[in-house]
Amino acid sequence: MSVNIETHWHPTTKLNAIGNELDFSRIDPLPSGVERDQIEEYCYTVEQLYGAYIETIRNKTILSQREAQTWVLRNLVHEGADRLTFDAVGLYIWAIGRETSGDPLSRTIIAEYHDHAVSKIDDATATMMHAGAPPYPDDVLDDPVALWVDATARRRIANRRLTDESYSDVLERLLDETAHTISLEELVKTYQNQFNSLATVAVQTVRPAWDREIPLSVHINSEDETSVDEPNDITTSQLIPEVVSTADMLSFNNQVLPFSVENRPATTGTDSMLVIYADGAHHESVSVADGIVRLTRAIDAADETLQTVSDRAQASGVCALGVRNEPVGNGMHLVLIAPSSLAVHPGDEPGGFIPPERLSVADRTLSVERVTNVTPTLYHEEYRPDTTLIWVANKTSMAESCVESHLDGPSSIPETNSAQRELFPTSVLQTG
Repeated sequence: MSVNIETHWHPTTKLNAIGNELDFSRIDPLPSGVERDQIEEYCYTVEQLYGAYIETIRNKTILSQREAQTWVLRNLVHEGADRLTFDAVGLYIWAIGRETSGDPLSRTIIAEYHDHAVSKIDDATATMMHAGAPPYPDDVLDDPVALWVDATARRRIANRRLTDESYSDVLERLLDETAHTISLEELVKTYQNQFNSLATVAVQTVRPAWDREIPLSVHINSEDETSVDEPNDITTSQLIPEVVSTADMLSFNNQVLPFSVENRPATTGTDSMLVIYADGAHHESVSVADGIVRLTRAIDAADETLQTVSDRAQASGVCALGVRNEPVGNGMHLVLIAPSSLAVHPGDEPGGFIPPERLSVADRTLSVERVTNVTPTLYHEEYRPDTTLIWVANKTSMAESCVESHLDGPSSIPETNSAQRELFPTSVLQTG
């Protein structure tokens, strides 16, 4: 067991690489060729970045030293550094604490420190949230978050409040007023008026984080299609209507998000896109109203917890959800086990199942880099040896083909962070 460490790597990257190769079944769990002094050197460099934060939290809060170390090193990422894995945090505490006579702390121990820290922070947040008079933030807001402002800023916000507005409402309204927003309906009408015909408007859902900044692909069916086919004759910015190019935000169904636009010929394919408008000539007709429903459903499904994605899977007729044991890129390879009749799509069909873009697991968020849809039979023939099932549908609601395939896995999502982590392969967890 050895590890290859490049000299140009950041110390956090080096610690993650070493931590990934720890083997606690051996007398010396360190990878061969790695010296303890070497680890101390990396850790003291990391301490220069995070030590002051750790000491402040230790002195100003009820977190213990190890809880503060674990929470800071897992949740704060210095510019240019990598987020430390639990194994790497164990190396840090072992080296900085000068306890090199024993072994590095295992990921299980570090996870427990982190869970304790999160629990204390959650308790403190709940106390602060309910310290005043009702209505309480969690009674009126879907996802309340504490926001610190100067007292003068608070007074200015209070002076701008309208009747029955919360501070959150005021901030949302003021931000919306400062941004140049265009609705999806207005965008479509603008293109229709400027060009002979607007063929398609689609969202490039293959783009990373597409649901946070909507990348639109506008396909123009113009009498002068050479202007679109030959970008050397006319620039893309010239093809985008001014009211669209000067807009900062796109609004639809009470949501307002940043967006970008790329113009393309009407003949451009849309197989890897979510179509939210189509005139019926090059793609089956999609009205703006239906497109808004599609886009809203896709965004709602993009960022989910284990519980919400399993609930959707159960309702959609998915047999089971699995994860390939090795990560893909910087995230997971999600395996959907379902009957061949179940449609898996990005949001352009009324039924079926929309895979998530990101999955919140315990104390981290895992990126879904690849999705594969397989039947129960194909799962057993090709995928089972290298796939870990993280959820299996209740047999009483399973399709017959699922019941007959004898899928064995957890039928409910555990509540505790440690139990949720145990559902996933370690190498996949380390990507979050």
